Amino acid sequence: MGFDFNRGVTAESEHPFTLNLDKNDVRLTTKYIENAPFSSIFSTIHETGHGIYEQQVGDDLQGTTLATGGSMGLHESQSRFYENMIGRSMSFWKGIYDKNIDVFPVLKEINIDELYREINRVEPSFIRTEADELTYSLHIMIRYEIEKGIINGEIEIDDLPEVWNKKMEEYLGVVPETDRDGVLQDVHWACGLIGYFPSYALGNVYAAQLYNTMKKDMDVNSHLENGKLDRIKGWLRDRIHIYGKLRETAELIQEITGEELEPKYYIEYLKEKYSKIYDLD
Repeated sequence: MGFDFNRGVTAESEHPFTLNLDKNDVRLTTKYIENAPFSSIFSTIHETGHGIYEQQVGDDLQGTTLATGGSMGLHESQSRFYENMIGRSMSFWKGIYDKNIDVFPVLKEINIDELYREINRVEPSFIRTEADELTYSLHIMIRYEIEKGIINGEIEIDDLPEVWNKKMEEYLGVVPETDRDGVLQDVHWACGLIGYFPSYALGNVYAAQLYNTMKKDMDVNSHLENGKLDRIKGWLRDRIHIYGKLRETAELIQEITGEELEPKYYIEYLKEKYSKIYDLD
């Protein structure tokens, strides 16, 4: 993917996250699930997006408060971009398919088209980090509505498990059997990160808009099939990463794409991709 292991490490944790001391000491963690390798793969790719961002912040910003991502929404755009636009694309898997057979011999039993459909299968799930692209934002809406209710004094903390389960059933049609798979699955609230979850939704929208512009500047699919992710990494470095917190996110999006934040690109991306996967054209 392009993460520099000379300036970073990976480790195992219960919930994936990324932290950095500076661009030369970036630490990624991920969670391994023995019988669900794709969950681990995409969590790792997601955190790699964060890590690459931190490793590519400009040298002149090191040692200052500007030596990190421009905003959490922009940071999540990089992780969601790598996880989904890159990691769940057909071109990416064509490029690494043979290598993955060496690691996962069972893949010999399915062809690349079957693999692509499987990694993009749409199905309601309990866990946000394991959700497909179409249902992911529903997980964010649930958390946003609960946070808003808590802040406004409309939801009591003791009632959170019940409220959570009701909203899961309302939005996704599933109810977790345990709080571990429900209200306690994320680390954010325990860390005091109230109001963070919408950053993921913003990240999806930013990522799609940036991806739309990137495709005009280069043949993304060709680079992915040929393993040339350094071209993509360089594009992101020169336009986003190098500036750290020096530039406002809205300013960068306008400058790079020629438009203000525009959700239509995310909607079009999802429609085009999943219409083909599910033969909805």
